[in-house]
Amino acid sequence: MAEAAPLVEVSDLARYFDISPPLLNRVIERRHRAILKAVDGVDFTISRGETFSLVGESGCGKSTVARVLVGLYAPSRGRVVFDGIDIGRMDDAARQPIRRRIQMIFQDPYASLNPRWRVRDIIAEPLRTHRLCAGERELDARIDELLVKVGLAPADGEKYPHEFSGGQRQRVSVARALAGTPDFIVCDEPTSALDVSVQAQILNLMKDLQRALGLTYLFISHNLAVVYHLSTRVGVMYLGRLVEIADTARLFAHPLHPYTRLLLATLPDMSMSGRKREPVAGEVPNPIDPPAGCAFHPRCPYANDRCRQERPVLIEHQWARVACHAVAEGRLA
Repeated sequence: MAEAAPLVEVSDLARYFDISPPLLNRVIERRHRAILKAVDGVDFTISRGETFSLVGESGCGKSTVARVLVGLYAPSRGRVVFDGIDIGRMDDAARQPIRRRIQMIFQDPYASLNPRWRVRDIIAEPLRTHRLCAGERELDARIDELLVKVGLAPADGEKYPHEFSGGQRQRVSVARALAGTPDFIVCDEPTSALDVSVQAQILNLMKDLQRALGLTYLFISHNLAVVYHLSTRVGVMYLGRLVEIADTARLFAHPLHPYTRLLLATLPDMSMSGRKREPVAGEVPNPIDPPAGCAFHPRCPYANDRCRQERPVLIEHQWARVACHAVAEGRLA
């Protein structure tokens, strides 16, 4: 039996930003153009119904990947294929039929909701834009249904965003994302601005909705405990590139890349095993002027001359895809 094609395929994805000073300044001050390589050659797939998470330190390019996938940024290079259609370079008119099927939940629910609109109008906007309801009666019924689905009451539709708590506002954001009956939702740190107890409520809501509606998630977070709870597979990013991709249980139990090991070493050792921990040393290099070879080599205790000169690529190794010369050469147990 043939394996089903993935819902999302990302191939050699790159997104660069020109942050050069104005031309006159460059001429007078004899400065060169500056290009920020926020994402530089990323490859991954997401199967239908799974949750694929991206993790990494701030500035590694996770949110940029998310914005490229939903069409807020155009890719500088590479392909973004959604359900067999290359959407990376579509203009707005061509992308309109697909836009409904790809939605996004943002990090700050207060900033992503129009403070001058009632919640009912916020949820109604995608329904009206995509003409998903035949009339006002059907529209009102659909809004009430969505509010109930995310744990709110139909009467909450008459309120403004400032009248809700942070967790309730994020529920409104989820309802708005569901309004277009999407297949794929990009979640850019949707719980990082919430209290821990509220985070658990939103995460459980997202899991329940995924089971009920067959949703596919790209989940972005700094919180590794949240990633472990929600994810099917995990991709670890460093300085605009993926360094390891593996099933969640495998990655957390047996990380291969040195950077993944350092990230997981920051998790509390609840079993009190007394295992040796190595703190994450150094800082992420400047993405405008990244180091030659492997970008992680200035912080890696296993780096050698090859690591400093040759940039590794993702290879299949045991249960994961990993970009590390030390792993490929067997130098890392």
